[in-house]
Amino acid sequence: MKLSSAWRGSTLRLAALLLVSYVDGAFLRPQRSLITTREAQDDAQIGNEMGDSIHVRKPKMDQRRYRHHTLTSGLRVLLVEDPHTQKSSYAMAVEVGSLEDPPDFQGLAHFCEHMVFLGSQKYPGEDEFSDKLAVYGGSNNAYTASDQTVYFAEVDDKGFEETFDIFAQFFIEPLFAPKMVDKEVNAVDSEHRKNMADASWRLIHLMKSQSNPQSPVSKFSTGNLETLKLEPEKAGKSLPKALQQFHQEHYCPSRMHLVIMRNASLEEQLQTVEKSFGVLRAGTCPPRPVYDHIPMFSRNLGNLGRRFNVPTDGAPQLWLMFPMPSLLGTYKAVPEAYINYALSHYGPGGLKALLKHEDLSLHYSTMLEATPAGTMLFLVFSLTSKGVAESDRIIDYAFAYFNAIKSHGVDQALIQKMQSLNQVMFDYQERSTSDSSVVTGLAGALPKVAPEDVLTGGALIDEVNLSLTRALLDAVHPRNMNVAWSVGSADERAQPGHLRHDRYYDFNYTEEPLKEELLQLWERAQGFGLEHPPSPAYVPEKLELIKEQRPTRTSPEKLEEAQGLQLWWLGLGGFKVPKAQVQMKLKFPRAVLSSPARAVLGALHVRLVNMALEEPSDAFQMCGVSYSLSSGSNGLSLTFSGFNEHLLALARLVLPRLSRAADSAAFEMARRQLILELQDVTSQQPYQHALEALEVVTVQHTFSRDTMLRAAQDEWAVSPTEHEAMLDEMFAEPELLVLVTGNIDQAQAKTFARESLQVLSAARHSGFWGPVAGLWDRFYSFLFGSGLAAPRSSKLEPLVLNLPKALEIRVANPIPQDVNSATVASYQFGVPSLSDRLRFSLISQIIDRPVFQTLRTEQQLGYVVFGFAAVHVDILEVRVLVQGFQESPDVVEGLIESTVYNLTHLFEEMSDDEFRQRKESLAVSLRTPPANLGELAGRVWPQIWDETYCFDKNAKELHLLEAISKPSLLEAWQEATGAKRLTVKLFGAGTAPGKAVSSEELEVISDVEHVAFAEDVPRWPHRYLCK
Repeated sequence: MKLSSAWRGSTLRLAALLLVSYVDGAFLRPQRSLITTREAQDDAQIGNEMGDSIHVRKPKMDQRRYRHHTLTSGLRVLLVEDPHTQKSSYAMAVEVGSLEDPPDFQGLAHFCEHMVFLGSQKYPGEDEFSDKLAVYGGSNNAYTASDQTVYFAEVDDKGFEETFDIFAQFFIEPLFAPKMVDKEVNAVDSEHRKNMADASWRLIHLMKSQSNPQSPVSKFSTGNLETLKLEPEKAGKSLPKALQQFHQEHYCPSRMHLVIMRNASLEEQLQTVEKSFGVLRAGTCPPRPVYDHIPMFSRNLGNLGRRFNVPTDGAPQLWLMFPMPSLLGTYKAVPEAYINYALSHYGPGGLKALLKHEDLSLHYSTMLEATPAGTMLFLVFSLTSKGVAESDRIIDYAFAYFNAIKSHGVDQALIQKMQSLNQVMFDYQERSTSDSSVVTGLAGALPKVAPEDVLTGGALIDEVNLSLTRALLDAVHPRNMNVAWSVGSADERAQPGHLRHDRYYDFNYTEEPLKEELLQLWERAQGFGLEHPPSPAYVPEKLELIKEQRPTRTSPEKLEEAQGLQLWWLGLGGFKVPKAQVQMKLKFPRAVLSSPARAVLGALHVRLVNMALEEPSDAFQMCGVSYSLSSGSNGLSLTFSGFNEHLLALARLVLPRLSRAADSAAFEMARRQLILELQDVTSQQPYQHALEALEVVTVQHTFSRDTMLRAAQDEWAVSPTEHEAMLDEMFAEPELLVLVTGNIDQAQAKTFARESLQVLSAARHSGFWGPVAGLWDRFYSFLFGSGLAAPRSSKLEPLVLNLPKALEIRVANPIPQDVNSATVASYQFGVPSLSDRLRFSLISQIIDRPVFQTLRTEQQLGYVVFGFAAVHVDILEVRVLVQGFQESPDVVEGLIESTVYNLTHLFEEMSDDEFRQRKESLAVSLRTPPANLGELAGRVWPQIWDETYCFDKNAKELHLLEAISKPSLLEAWQEATGAKRLTVKLFGAGTAPGKAVSSEELEVISDVEHVAFAEDVPRWPHRYLCK
């Protein structure tokens, strides 16, 4: 189970949903067939020949062919013929999830998911599937939701039949070897411990655990060592036997849905399915259980109208939970879409705008969990400092907003507008960058929708259900709610005698009834300028495509290079969609953001621009036209994307705001919120904190979280006056790099770029303080040393330390009471040529599985284990990363070292056939064309941003790949791993870091905040080799 925050998607910005829920989306009953008559006739002919005549409804731009088929065993199969895919992808959804966990084996569905991939009677090797996938450039994974378990994989076509047959056996006769049961239960336990410090995991578990004990929602879904093994064994029960019984009871063909997508005919795919799954016997499973007749929450049960106070070491949050009417079987109506639309409205009159203006919450998200056990709606508010003190006002405003919507009534005209918009969105959706994610999504949807609706379900409204929409709105009521308030540390919130304890996530909390006077206040809430959301204002209508001479170009054409402007153009690139993407870099010297205070100001400026534009840009973003802004070390990155019809209008709204300072109230609001986020050490995993330490120590001009926090807390260094000074430097001599991709012709691209530069070149007026504002930054730098600022003339390239000797960084896990430690071993190779990049791509492929098998599966060191090669600024590094609680980093370091040493034999003993296949898999990846406009631009834009212009990189690499030999691969591996090693050791709670002493061979650092290398310490050069 995974949590997502609110998102702004390519359709209406519907709030993100829990992975366990059906992904609800958009709003249209199709007014015409979504495939052409000829396509329908062809598919009908294929369907008749294959014994199935179901036609999957698809968008205009979808060139795939679909066919649904049911085998004699009852296994349902969706076949997808994709003429453009470079790999084969397949997935299996099984209609069983954590709701079916036995009470005495909580987490068994999740554990079964882990065990299924670990061998079968026909293929008993626990790593055979993963090893075969790795050779053929493939990968696999799985997830367990409340109501289903989904397994998925992708692989090069050459490896499809072999790996697919192994995959099939997992569902026919899995092995469930006792030795692997004992090992994998520790992996599940480590996975749970990884999540224990996360406030979102804690709160979602707490809210659901309060449900009716008779409802399966109340159970602990992840499982751990105690619930799966120790407690059952005390009661004389066997985990292996429970696992076998669970699989026999629930893994029947009638509750399985298989999806395959390949560049192969539907007939050929069906033959492969029958060959591998033909031996599958029809099971005796009953239909998937439904539990929505069991009330989860009610006043009679005494589990509604409760307030939970949960201490946290993370950012403060307010959670509201509403049990809703069951949504089983309502996917054609998508009644919850109305609520999603209202909560996604960020413009004037909306809840989001009011909360921001009142400085109570700058962000909220919604989650909807719709399962066979019922439906729950969650509203999650991130709190400002003021919001912490006045959280009841947030609830007051939320109900005032919903009361305004209810008073207005469900607006059918609005629904019609939403329908028009979503028709366009559906028809012109672009191809996903991940075929595997498409197949996984299809598999996850099939148990919940009719086969013909697998693409439209949750994306189009086929049946408007006003009464159910009203019922959902009515369920958002103060007396149908529980509240969780997650604020303050455990020490601050302790109330002896009133504390309760959650045994699974190991935290204390208090519980009390919501006060009657508050409930009455919230029932009457109204006003505050809150209104029913408006209809979409920018529904795309002009969908014509430009005409171009070279419709499939992959390298950009330089249209203009004048003073302050460099313009590149890609055109449609073969993607016939009425959309475009315009990417801009506003260049400025690195010295502008060379101090921690300036780095904070740069981040704040992005926030301030977004805050100022959130309301006026909302109407555009509701209609699939958006912008994004970020700050880099030497430039602001600005991207406009979506339907091209209104793209320039959005740019004219955004660009003038880019150089404008905020008022002091907005500045202070953003500063305080940034401080809260920097203080939240739980927002990152321990291994991420370890990687931060590595970055701070090895890369010049990089600042730690603590350093940034101290700067943000300094009201002199981070002030509106200093913000003005920074903007003066940023926009002193604007220089703009622009790339235009998509449905904008050359003349329009020139107009767009020139107008943008003209707006950004407008003189700034800093007022009285302008001439002296920057003096404080220099004074601050003088007081506090080299970490804070540099001469404005300096280039300040982020050079990486060239290790003169082995380096060890020893730090404590900053997350309070988190027992997880992390160990990162990094081996530097240096600045790579294109051939080197290819070698290390192959090396990364080769070491991934052996590192995982040794350190995670065999040694049981933790759930998070990776071995890979990566680009680090300008150089290549080989890294091994382990996070867990079983051993201290000092022990893990030795195990990593021996693993890396033993990996050498893989390169020495690799067969010629395996080496050729790995090279071919890499070639497939290099030959794979971009999937959509964004990916097309993404292959070019980094070269323009860095001004390396290596546009023919792919072609060169394909040529160079042929010359790479096994000896050269071994030589690169030995050169990297024979170099000086950098090790980061982050020690979890209860694991004392101890002391290590520097020597002639080893430098030990235990304080990353005050690292001062000599000026002449060697560093790797800043360069990119396009050869």
